[in-house]
Amino acid sequence: MSRLLHHRLSGRPVSEAPALLLIHPMGAALDFWDACLPAWEPDFACLAVDLRSAGASPRGDGPPGIDQHVADLEALRAALGIARLLPVSCAVGTMVAAAYAALHPDRVAALILSNPTPATSEAARAMLHARAEAVRAGGMAAILPGAVERPFEAQPRDARYQRYLAGFAAQDAAAYADAVDGFATADIRDDLPRLRCPTLLVPAAHDLLLPPALAEEVQRLMPPGLARIELDAEGAHFLPYQRPAEFAARVSRFIAALPGDP
Repeated sequence: MSRLLHHRLSGRPVSEAPALLLIHPMGAALDFWDACLPAWEPDFACLAVDLRSAGASPRGDGPPGIDQHVADLEALRAALGIARLLPVSCAVGTMVAAAYAALHPDRVAALILSNPTPATSEAARAMLHARAEAVRAGGMAAILPGAVERPFEAQPRDARYQRYLAGFAAQDAAAYADAVDGFATADIRDDLPRLRCPTLLVPAAHDLLLPPALAEEVQRLMPPGLARIELDAEGAHFLPYQRPAEFAARVSRFIAALPGDP
């Protein structure tokens, strides 16, 4: 039996409160969500995970695809005995969250997709494969600082930026390269029409990698009336990390307005 994803469960007991499933973007780990947790832990169970080939989670035999990530999340949910989840995700992590919700609709009460995308574009695919090869050949330093500069477009180079840069540089290069190759071919355009849960899409105005137009494409591919878009005018590619107070409050408002008991 494969080892479960590395994870951290905090906040209220899962038997008493809705469970947020926190799915980080590529190049990050479960501490991506740390600044959001103080706003969520009084009201929710918060399950933060390291995806396969990220953080302290295991690597696979090769680059993990969306199907592998979905299977990993379901194995973790079952092992923890959580009945329903509210996935909160960022960037390429939104493809994992949406694919999970499409395959396990009875397990998902709602979706929050920050900096969403329906697929990795052809141009991005080539760039990501080249990035993975550069990292395998020269380590994480081979793609720095550029790999962090663009996601932080129009954001302050403050302590938060420095923490992200340090964590990114300290990753296991081989594991990161596997993760990059796995997301290079990701495509959930066939999954989006099968979604059945209320969905909040939160693009960011300064996101150079996954611009707001992609959120509109995600919305078009979903069943009519299921998703709404709330643009963040100040954030960039890692909105929950860059503007945690604003993002966390937006998520809490969305969940509070859901009909019934999430």
